[in-house]
Amino acid sequence: MEQTFKNKNVLVSGAGKGIGKDIALAFAKSGADVVFFDKDKEKVKAVAAEIKKIHTGKKLLAEAFDITKINRIEEFLKRVETEIGNIDILINNIGVGLVKRFSETTSDDFDLVLATNFKGPFFLTQKVTEKMKEGSSIIFISSIHASHPSLDPTYDASKAAINSFVANLSLELAKRKIRVNAIAPGHIDVEIDSKPRRQSDVPLGKKAGLPQDIANACLFLADKSKAGYITAVVLPVTGGLHIPIAKDIKF
Repeated sequence: MEQTFKNKNVLVSGAGKGIGKDIALAFAKSGADVVFFDKDKEKVKAVAAEIKKIHTGKKLLAEAFDITKINRIEEFLKRVETEIGNIDILINNIGVGLVKRFSETTSDDFDLVLATNFKGPFFLTQKVTEKMKEGSSIIFISSIHASHPSLDPTYDASKAAINSFVANLSLELAKRKIRVNAIAPGHIDVEIDSKPRRQSDVPLGKKAGLPQDIANACLFLADKSKAGYITAVVLPVTGGLHIPIAKDIKF
């Protein structure tokens, strides 16, 4: 694979499995020095071992860290700076969905989802950007459900908040030439690496996507030579699922 991100430091949150794992692997193959974290220590160890087999960068830092522990973010980033250096590319992938309807959602459910999906990434990004250089890139993994309700209101609202944050942050950081974008996945088979399930509501191929589809979109948006004039974009990676289609149209 082309070493597009050689000498670049990439931080990926929530990389213990699925989309985050594939994003970390993709950047590791592309020459980046990679930092990733997940709150599950065993998953962190497993992904770190997998990355070491294919890593073409110089440095790797894998940490067990809970993004909801806001008061520990600064301490975590000090370790990152000591061992890796300042971050050039931040991928805010971490997220949780409880798949609970409004009437079933408790106060604790609400706090957990918003702390994981929005508050934690908000303050992680705040600290990371303090030392980001010109030309750096920030990418959030949002969701099609930010605009297409799934009857999981805490998850959907947290992703809608991310999309609004992307627009605000891109304006604030433009003067420093730091780009801020998001990716909105549709149906993604996060537990497999090939042959996704059939999905009749997806126009393109009638199938779900794979984690590497999201990873590839990250590689594109993070690459200044290809996406250097792109900021404040929420890129749907959905196979066309996001297209508003009248109910009587067959495709």
